[in-house]
Amino acid sequence: MINFDFATNMGSSPNSVALIGDIAADLEFATVRPYMGLSDAERLSKINPINFFLFDYSPNFKKSIAQIAEIRASKQLRVRFSPLVCFVEAPSKESIIECVNAGFDDILTIPWVAYSIKERLSKQVNTKNVYFETDSYLGPDRRRFSQDPKKRGTTAPAPGCGFRRYEFVRNNSLGVQIIQDKIIGTAPSRLSASSRGGTQHRMSI
Repeated sequence: MINFDFATNMGSSPNSVALIGDIAADLEFATVRPYMGLSDAERLSKINPINFFLFDYSPNFKKSIAQIAEIRASKQLRVRFSPLVCFVEAPSKESIIECVNAGFDDILTIPWVAYSIKERLSKQVNTKNVYFETDSYLGPDRRRFSQDPKKRGTTAPAPGCGFRRYEFVRNNSLGVQIIQDKIIGTAPSRLSASSRGGTQHRMSI
């Protein structure tokens, strides 16, 4: 199991900040900081290759969505492809759907047991991840377990539609290593800073 070096506390209220801080301490994160804006996150990414952004689900979830959009729009791959985690204290079908659509890498519901959480979050590092990018979304492939290739996003979509598919690995030393970057169908309007042509390549940053 990996060691967790760095996390950003994205709590939406003093109570949730305290709760996330307690959970992060139980998970043995070496450093936990409050979110001070995108520029600060990009500056810190040069020192901390992997930054777990820890959110909570709250009535003011629109603020979290705006922050996620800001993070996912970063020109730095280490920030743009950071693992985003949401703690949901009172899960419902609607709240989980909102979290999925927001692009979280993992959604954790109670009970929050440190060992099981750490085991889940460790899968965000040193393993291959698949992200999809459309005009309005950048995040994990939520269809990866489907038996239908169309639903998994492995075949071309309808004419005039398309997406960008990334395969990458997060690494505590190198940050983000892009293994494959491929456009399927029509390229989305919000192209990533990682490359312009959507060609297969390897890079780290």
